[in-house]
This record gives sequence, structure tokens and C-alpha cells, in this order.
Amino acid sequence: MKCIRCGLSQGGSHGFNVCDDCEDFSKIVMSVYDDIEAKFKSLRMIDPENTPVFRLLSDSVFLTAQNLQTRIFYSLCELLVEKAVQDQAEVTEDELNRAIRTTRSWSDILRVFEELDLIEVKTEKYRRVLLLRDKLRKFAQQYFTDRPITDQLTTRLAHIYAGYVLLYLLTKVAQLEDPLDIEKLPYNQRPQTLWVVLMYLWSKAFKNEEDFSNEDLRQFTARRRIPSTTRGRVVRSLQTIDGKTVQGLIKKWDFDGEELVFHFDDYVILEMDRLRDRVRERER
Repeated sequence: MKCIRCGLSQGGSHGFNVCDDCEDFSKIVMSVYDDIEAKFKSLRMIDPENTPVFRLLSDSVFLTAQNLQTRIFYSLCELLVEKAVQDQAEVTEDELNRAIRTTRSWSDILRVFEELDLIEVKTEKYRRVLLLRDKLRKFAQQYFTDRPITDQLTTRLAHIYAGYVLLYLLTKVAQLEDPLDIEKLPYNQRPQTLWVVLMYLWSKAFKNEEDFSNEDLRQFTARRRIPSTTRGRVVRSLQTIDGKTVQGLIKKWDFDGEELVFHFDDYVILEMDRLRDRVRERER
């Protein structure tokens, strides 16, 4: 048997199932998504310093920012946030192609952004134009209302939006029950690295475990066939502790013998404690 969501191979008959780890993680993903959606509708600002779940989102997904499968989502969010900060209302297809080089079709990606009501795609003279929706423009502008615009802040905000988009894709993975369901995902692919790495990290914190070792992370991801080069990049990202430019999940790391031990930032444990209550509410 092979897990349809994470790729874990298990003994038994041939076919697909959903492993216990993925069942539990799917509940966390749906709870985080519902929480984010509610905050997008109710809050005037998405400042991660005042709203920890936005910080969790930005810190978490940035671990896979250089992943070839998901990098295009970061690139598009960075472009859209840059335009929103400049108070521009649209992006032409020519601007899009100049700013982001890709060999992939834009259709799948743009459809995801439209489904999240971040953009509207129109066709003018046989060329696409991306219209920035209020959900993107309003928050981007309000974020900078009382502070100077810097590349660092723009990047941080872009990561929040990228996190929001990728979290949406994770909700689609959380609903996979059949191999044919994968066709509903962009390019008919699961964001497997993102799913597996976050399943390990979020589940650890969700269980109120304050630290973990690189060897435990290696074994968990290796069983799900995440390449060693990818695992190495993730570990290096976790060692780069800077919440303003990279990830802020980890507050410190040290050695226990030959193993690296990572310690979650306090806010991660507190946020997961809050999310446990939301998961319990969903199950009632």
C-alpha cells in the first residue's frame, strides 16, 4: 500500500490508502486554512508580528522557497505584492513574462490565484491582464501605512501571500482519496516536499514537542522518498535563524553528540496550542 498524500510505502496489498500521519496532519492543515481565511475577512492588517498564524505561515513555507516545484508561486507573489505596494492595479502578460522566467504554462498557476480571489484574469487583444483584487491590494497597502517601505518588509509580505497560496494547495492534498484526484492539482502534481516537511514540523509542535533532531527529520522524510539534496537544503534553512528574512520557526540549535537538535520558537508552540483547540472544535 502507498499513501496517496505523502507517498509512504507500507506493507500489505497493492493500491493506495491514507496513512495515519497524513490523516492527523490533514486536520491541522484544514484548521490553519480556516483560521487564515477568517482573518483575511476580519482583520484590517496582516502584520505577522501581531498575528502569529501569519508568521507561522510565512516562516513555514519559506523552507521550500527554492524548491523547483513551488518556486513559481513565490515569484508570482513577489511580483504581485511589489505592484500592490506601488499602488498599481494590474500586471500585463508582457510584464509577467519579463519578470518571471518559466517553461511552465501559466494557466494552472493563475487559476489558483483566481480561486483565492487574489487576482482576476482578463484578455485584452489576445493577451492576458492580471487585475489585482482588493484582497491583495488592500492588505499590501495597509501593511505599509505607518512604516517605511523596505525590500525586507515587501519580501516578508510576499512570503505571507505565498504561504497562503501554498496552504490552499495543501488543503487540496488533504482531500486526496484517489490517484485521479491528483489531476485537480496544478500540473497534476502534489507539492510533496512541502507536505512532508510541514507534516513533520507542524505535527511535532502540535504534539507539544519543543525540539527535534536532524536525524529524526532525515528518517521521516527519507521514508517518504524526499531526496537527500532536498533534505540538506531544509536542514540548512532551519539553521538560518532570522525571522525577518528567512524562517523564524527555530529559536536556536545545538549539538547532542553528533546530532543537530533544533528548538522551536516559543510562538510556534503557543500557536499550535491554540490550533489544537480549533481541531477539537472541528471534530465535535
